[in-house]
Amino acid sequence: MVTSVVGVVVLLGGLIFFHELGHYLVAKLFGVRVEVFSLGFGKKIFRRQVGETEYCLSLIPLGGYVKLMGDDPYRAVPAEDAARAFSTQKLYKRFLIVAAGPIANFLLAFVLFIVIFWLGQPVRTSKIGFVAPASPAWDAGLRPGDRLVSVGNEPVQYWNELDEDLKARTGQKVDLQVDRAGAQLRIPYTIGLVRTRNPYGEEEEVGGIKGISPYPVLAAVGVSDPASAAGHAGLKTGDTIIKVDNRPVALWEEMREALAAYWQPGKPVTITFKRPTGTGDKTEEKSATLVFPARPTPDKANLFGEVSALGLYPTELFVQKVNPDSPAEKGGLLVGDRVVQVAGTPVFHFEMIVDAVQGAGEKGGPLMFSLERGGQKVQLELKPVETEVEDPLTHQKKKRFLVGFMPQTSLSEAEMGKFQIRKPLELIPHALGETYRISERMVVSLAKLVTGSVSVKNLGGPVLIASIAGKSLDAGIVPFLQTMALISINLFLLNLFPIPVLDGGHLLFFTMEAIKGKPVSIRVMEMANQVGLVLILMLVALTFFNDISRIVMH
Repeated sequence: MVTSVVGVVVLLGGLIFFHELGHYLVAKLFGVRVEVFSLGFGKKIFRRQVGETEYCLSLIPLGGYVKLMGDDPYRAVPAEDAARAFSTQKLYKRFLIVAAGPIANFLLAFVLFIVIFWLGQPVRTSKIGFVAPASPAWDAGLRPGDRLVSVGNEPVQYWNELDEDLKARTGQKVDLQVDRAGAQLRIPYTIGLVRTRNPYGEEEEVGGIKGISPYPVLAAVGVSDPASAAGHAGLKTGDTIIKVDNRPVALWEEMREALAAYWQPGKPVTITFKRPTGTGDKTEEKSATLVFPARPTPDKANLFGEVSALGLYPTELFVQKVNPDSPAEKGGLLVGDRVVQVAGTPVFHFEMIVDAVQGAGEKGGPLMFSLERGGQKVQLELKPVETEVEDPLTHQKKKRFLVGFMPQTSLSEAEMGKFQIRKPLELIPHALGETYRISERMVVSLAKLVTGSVSVKNLGGPVLIASIAGKSLDAGIVPFLQTMALISINLFLLNLFPIPVLDGGHLLFFTMEAIKGKPVSIRVMEMANQVGLVLILMLVALTFFNDISRIVMH
C-alpha cells in the first residue's frame, strides 16, 4: 500500500510536472506572461509567488495547469501588457505553446529510455524453462535448461529475439544451436505454427518452436495413489518440495535430479516441503520421510521419468476445480483426479488435454478420459460443449469447446538478463526507436478500442495506475522507469486527442483558424468545450468503474 502511494505520487507528479513545464518553457520563450503554474486542480494547498508567477500545489492530484495571461476570452488584458498576452501571439506561437505539453511527455519518455538502456533493461533470456513432453520440441531433443544460442545463422540472446526470428520461418528447416551445461549441440528442427499473443493481447498463430516456454515448472507435486512411495510419505497434491535431504530445490527438474542422485532401493530420505494452509497464499513448512522403491528400468514411453515410480506427477495433470453444471461435473469428474489418458493417448501436459477437447468438440463427439483417483483407474466419457468465454487479456467474447475443469499450475519466473547499451551512437537512436515503436502500438491499440476489437474493459484509472506504479517500484528502479515512460507516452497521445478541454482540442481550433483565416467563435468553443468535458467525465467514470470492478473481481 505504501509503495503504491509513493509510486503513484512520484510517477504522476513527475509526468504532470514535465507536461506543464513544456507549456511553461515555450510560453516564457515567446515572452508570454505565466500567471500560475499548478500541480493538481481545485483548492490550492500550497502557493508561493516568485516574480510574476504563482507556483502552487492543488488538492486534486489528477493533472495540472499553466495559466497564461490572455488565455481567458472573458478577461480583459491591460493595454500595456497586450504584447505579452497569449491571445495576441501569432498563431504558430500559440500552437507551439499548447503542443509543448504533449511533446514534453514524448521527450521525457525518450530520455527515460536512454536511462533504461544505459542501466540495462530486464529481458527474458533465451534459456528454455520448460519443454512439454511428447511435443515437437521434446521429440527434436530440446530439454529444460537448454540455452538457445542461434537459429540457423542468426544469434539469439533473448526470448523476444527468438520470437521475432521465428515468426516468419514457418515450414523452414533450421539448425538450433544449443548450449546444454557448457556442451554445444546442433538440433535440426522444422519450424511449425504456435499459438501466441501479439502486443495487443490478441491470439494468433505464427512460426515458432512448439512445446517450449521460458517459464520453468516449480517443484510442486501431484499425488494420485496413496499406496505409492509419495503417498506413504504423506505427500499430497499441491505440496511444493523445497529440499531433498539437505539439497535445496525450487524447480521440477532440480527436484527430479536430486531424487535421482539419492535413489537407493529401501533407503529413506527426508523431504522438506511447503503445504498450502487454505488461508490466502499462506503455507506451512513440513517434512516427510520418503522410502525409495526399486529403481525403475528406463521406459521410453514414460516421459515423466523415474519420479513417476514414486507416485509424483506434475500438478497440471490434476483437477483443481470443476465448474458447476458442466459436462465434467455431470460426468463425475472430481477435484484431485489425475488425467492419465484422453481418447487412449497418454497425457503429459495440460495443452494435450486442451487440443484433444477442441478436436473432439469440432467433430461433435464425446471424449473418453482415463483417470487415476485414489490409486484406482476410472473411465469417464465427457462431451465437450461450445461455450462463450471472455478472453482474460482482451476481454473479447469468443467460442471455445470446454468440458469444464481447471488444472493446478505451478510456474516459476523466467531467467532474466539485461539488455544494455553504453555507446551513445547506438543508445540515442535505439531509445528514440523504442519511444516511436511504443507510440505506434498505443495508436493501434486506441484504434482497436474505437473499433471494438479490444474491449474498453482494458482501460484503467488512478487505482490501476497506483497498483502498477507500486508493483513496478517494488521490482526496482528500471521497471519503475519503464512504467513511467509508458504512461508518459500514453499522456502524450491522450492529450493530442482532438477533444476540446484537452491540448488536442486547442490545436484543432488553431488548425481551423489557420484554414479559415480567423479564430473560431467564442460560442462554438463554449459548445465544443461542454461536449469535450462530458466526454472526459464519461471516460473518467468508465475507468473508475473498471478499477472498482477489478477490485471486486480479485
